Amino acid sequence: MVTAEAALEQVVRQEWGRLVALLLSQFRRLDLVEDALGDAVEAASRTWPVDGTPDNPAGWLMTAAKRRVLDRLRTEEVARRKEPLLLIDAAQHQEVARTMADAGSLVEDDVLRLVLMCAHPALAPESASALSLRLVLGVPTADIARLFLVPEPTMAARITRAKKRIVGAGIPFTVPDAGVLPERLETVAQTAYLAFTAGYAPGTGPDLLRADQAGEAIRLVRVVLGLRPDEPALVALLALMLLQHSRRDARAGGGHLVLLADQDRTRWHHDEVAEATRLLARPELTGPLTPLAASYVLQARIAAEHATAPSAEDTRWDRIVGLYDVLLQVVPTPSARLARAVAVAEQHGPAAGLDALEGLDVPESHRPAAVRAELLSRAGDLDAARAAYDQAIAACRNEVEKAFLVARRDAL
Repeated sequence: MVTAEAALEQVVRQEWGRLVALLLSQFRRLDLVEDALGDAVEAASRTWPVDGTPDNPAGWLMTAAKRRVLDRLRTEEVARRKEPLLLIDAAQHQEVARTMADAGSLVEDDVLRLVLMCAHPALAPESASALSLRLVLGVPTADIARLFLVPEPTMAARITRAKKRIVGAGIPFTVPDAGVLPERLETVAQTAYLAFTAGYAPGTGPDLLRADQAGEAIRLVRVVLGLRPDEPALVALLALMLLQHSRRDARAGGGHLVLLADQDRTRWHHDEVAEATRLLARPELTGPLTPLAASYVLQARIAAEHATAPSAEDTRWDRIVGLYDVLLQVVPTPSARLARAVAVAEQHGPAAGLDALEGLDVPESHRPAAVRAELLSRAGDLDAARAAYDQAIAACRNEVEKAFLVARRDAL
């Protein structure tokens, strides 16, 4: 039997974006809507364990959030003098509904509407993506901070500024026309991949994998690709996400992390690997590409090397290192350099991997220390390995990963 806590967690993950979209279409107040929905979730966490999970959990949250918005609006004297900015009346609501219905042939997805609103040019792309993750998918601020490699207070302030920017600039929650969509696609793609990463490798909490959140990000890319079927960045991104997502059932065994080399490859979703392989063969990926599209193509080809290798021993690490070398020319990110160091260690041994790690700093991440610990262990320097594991354990905020690191350290 599903507990009330589990039911609430599931409905928040699956319905947060849709509920925000519905509330925004009615009240037009981003600040009130998110606060009210947060209050409703908090109330549910107190009442559902006592009264039982309602038959319609999403409807319960929607009703509770509406009541909180209305309560707030009644207390805002200035709101009554500025009604067009704060609360749309029945006539305005009907006009908004007609506008959305007229444009529905372009964008019918509520979640995509929200992401496109956040991708407005008034917001910097990083702020737009961060706000989308928090607002649309309910990703915790701590996880968003780790995706962007910044401290949590910095990310919280960035999201707050983005919300104020939307309110201050009067950015509407409306469906963009066909001319606006292309200029926002890169931000939408970046947001979708960050959302996927937050589900595939959560930075905090008890879950090694949030498959439904990762799956929602894939669904979002499919929706946008349906509107722009020949967009190289979207084609490559979908291939990359499918290749990574195909390993979801093999990444955990009995609640424990299973490394790629130790995974049961028969549990991989080979139909998704096959679809991704077909996508990578598409002709639009062979011509001139934007840096973003090129980075997705290279990452997808790296993932394809893993996905198509019959066994871990058959992996072509030379090809993978070569692809990382090109990727670092396109997008020289710390995470790409870290992944290349792992590949170098597999090809040339732990000493070469440690050399490749030299000087690498990835703020707010435990992974460089974890990789260093593993390579030091392989190289036989157990004291240094133990110290590196201690550093990684202290920085890790995902409970399953931390347990894995503790076990590796204790086994030295």
